[in-house]
Parts: sequence; C-alpha cells; structure tokens
Amino acid sequence: MQTINKLTVKLFFALLITTSFVFTACSDDDNPIDSGSGNTAKVAGRISSGNGMAKALSKTGSTETTFSSIQGAAVVLAQVQADGSLKTVSTQTIQTDASGKFVVETNLNGAENLVVVATQGEAELKAIVSSKVQTGSTVYSPPLTVESTTETNLYIKLVAQGKASYIDATDLKILLNAQAAIHIKGNANAETEFIKALEAQSQTYVSASGNSYFGLTSSQIQAMMHARAEAKAKLDAALYNSSDSEAETENDINEYESYVFANSTVNSTVYAELIRIGATTFVNASANMNANGRLAVLQSYYKRYAFVLSVAMKQQFQAAGASDAQTNAVVSAGATLYNSIKTSASFEQMADAFVQYRSSVKSQLKLALSTYSASIETIDASVNGAASAKTILNASIVGSLSLDLIINAYVTFFNSVKTTTQTALVGASSAQVNAVSQIMILANMN
Repeated sequence: MQTINKLTVKLFFALLITTSFVFTACSDDDNPIDSGSGNTAKVAGRISSGNGMAKALSKTGSTETTFSSIQGAAVVLAQVQADGSLKTVSTQTIQTDASGKFVVETNLNGAENLVVVATQGEAELKAIVSSKVQTGSTVYSPPLTVESTTETNLYIKLVAQGKASYIDATDLKILLNAQAAIHIKGNANAETEFIKALEAQSQTYVSASGNSYFGLTSSQIQAMMHARAEAKAKLDAALYNSSDSEAETENDINEYESYVFANSTVNSTVYAELIRIGATTFVNASANMNANGRLAVLQSYYKRYAFVLSVAMKQQFQAAGASDAQTNAVVSAGATLYNSIKTSASFEQMADAFVQYRSSVKSQLKLALSTYSASIETIDASVNGAASAKTILNASIVGSLSLDLIINAYVTFFNSVKTTTQTALVGASSAQVNAVSQIMILANMN
C-alpha cells in the first residue's frame, strides 16, 4: 500500500490557511462598480430578488420572514471572531438601493473571516466574503439569500470550532443548495452532522493529496491552492452578476471547477480521483443527517464530481486516440450523468446513473480501440467480477470513517486496475495503456 506523505499534508494545510483568501482581483468585465480608491477597501453585494420579495431568516432563529422591500435594508461588514461573535468592521451602515445593491467600506486591509449582514426589522440575511479585502479595491459577496444565510451561520460555527482554516467556505456554497438549506437551517443536529461530514471530507481530500500514489509535489499543491483562491473570488463576482437562475448558478460553479484544474498543474484525472475519495468519506460521515437534507447535499456533491469526471474522461479519450465522434459521445454521456444525478430522487438512482455511464464509456472505448475490443471487455469483467478489485474496494469502504483506510482502499484499486490493463493490452502503446487504465479507473469509481 502507498503511504501518506505527512510532510506534504502539513504543507497542504499551511498553504490552505495562507492562500484561502489571498486573491481578490476580478477582471473589469466582472466589475460594474468602481474599482475602489482612497484609504478604504470595498465589498459590493446585493440582496437577491430572484424569487420575488426577498425571503430572510429571523435575527433570533431559523424562522423565515420577508423583507418588505429589498431597498432600504441596513448593511454592515462584520468579521467573525474566534468565539463566533460578529464584530462590525465597516466604516458605516449602508442602505441598499432600489435594486437591493450595496457597497460597504472598511478601513481594514488584508482582513479575512468577513461576512456581510443585511437587516430589516427582524429579517436578516448574510453572506460569506471569500476574498481578503484590500485597500483601494472592490471585492464581492455572493447574493444574499436564505441559502447564503444558512451557509454563513454554518461558517460562523466553523470559525468558533477552530475548523475554518481547513474547511473551505466555498464548499459550503457549492454543496449547500437551496433544497439542502431548507432541511439544515436552524436544525442543530443537521448542522452538526453536516459539519462533521464536511470536516471528514476535507481531511480526506488533503490526506489523499499527500499520498505518494498521486505524486503531487509541494509546488503543485501550492499552484492548486492558488487556483482555488482565485476561483473563489471569480465565483463570488460571477454570482453577484448573475440572474440568480439555477442554470446560471450551476454554470458558475462548474466554471469554478474548470478554473481550478485549468490553472494548476494537477491534471483533471487526479482532481476527479481526489473529489471521489472525498465524496466517499462525506457519504459515510453523513449517515446520521436528515435524509432529505443529505440527499440534496449529495446531489450537489455528485453533480460537482460528474462535471469534473466528464472533463477528465474527455481528456483521457483524446489521449487514447479516440475520434471526435467517440469523444463527443463520451461528453454526451457525461452530460446525461449530470442531469440524471440532478433529477435523482434517491441515492440508489444516483448509483444507477453511474452504472449507465460506465456502460456508455465502455462502449465508446471499444469503438475507439477496436483492435483491443475483446481485451477491454476482459478488463471490465475483471474489474467488476464477483471477487474483483471493485468488489474489494466497495467492501472496504462501505460505512468506514477511517480516512487512511478509505484512501488506501482506493489506491489499491487504482493500482489493481492499472496492472489488469497492462496485462490485457498486449501490443498497445504505453500511451494507450495509460489512457485505458485511467478511463477504466474513472468509469468504475461509482
């Protein structure tokens, strides 16, 4: 079994802490407001009016209330303190305009753990500011909604529990969709279980990144963390400028993922494998969550994974020498997988969608490497047989909360698939063997 490089893991955590809020710049196209000037830093945001009059949460609990108007709400910028309290750090309270927009200023420079808070009577909305504020510049918060308020309340708990340094707030934004927020907001048990699962997922992701199987260097990890920091700032700006439609929000989140693996030296296949390992830990650690809330969160998680998986699969088919038609068919299968997950009514339906995806991938791979069609069928049967590597993997990881066990089980599976492929594809080029190995791994990580 591969061992985990503890030094690399420590470096990953250190980089996560120091780069989580580093990048604040956005392109001029993303910035409809002046870029900031003088001796203050600015945060631009807006109250979402996508669903008509803005729904909010009561300042004293999770009871839903409504803003009488998105205009005239009082907005401040606050910093989350170590005990979870909020300290106002804006120069003054700002009123939202007729469109619900605001620009709040602060004398702080380079500060993090910031949130915007909008109130109107007993109604309150919050949102996490991902970027550090910088004097003379404007950064963005995502639109303020009940969903963003639930995310912020969870983030405040993470800070109070000392976990915000290694749990990325963007994961809250990506995983906690509106449906999940309905079941989690104000439910102490649901919040605790969600945080526990998110913590386990984050720790597994970091530990897996340090595993020698992936061969990631400290510079690669640093590049990935820088890319994530930049992507977070871009995501907030994109959400600020969006129409608040579900489709546009999904596209903005997918652009976040694309930016991360396009602007780091970690290839998309490794990125997909790391996300999948983290997903398994999240599934196992969230077993005690409210069933409906858990399903909604898992849908968000698996949509994220399906998007990255589709990109990785496309690249591996191209590396295998597949035709454009075959590659496009695989991309189409990825889109079908994504939409099937989105409409799934159960975890079992999501699992079935991955099975169908594997079948589509195998069919196109046999067409792409027709000379080795029989060998590919043999590899697939070997991977999915009664006593196969996949059976052993599933038996090892089911219900496990051991991070090392889960990581090493996947690494063992990856190596087994590679060995099986190398043995079966006699006469194939090394590039073809490597591509087929990765394709069979990606197709069977469901």
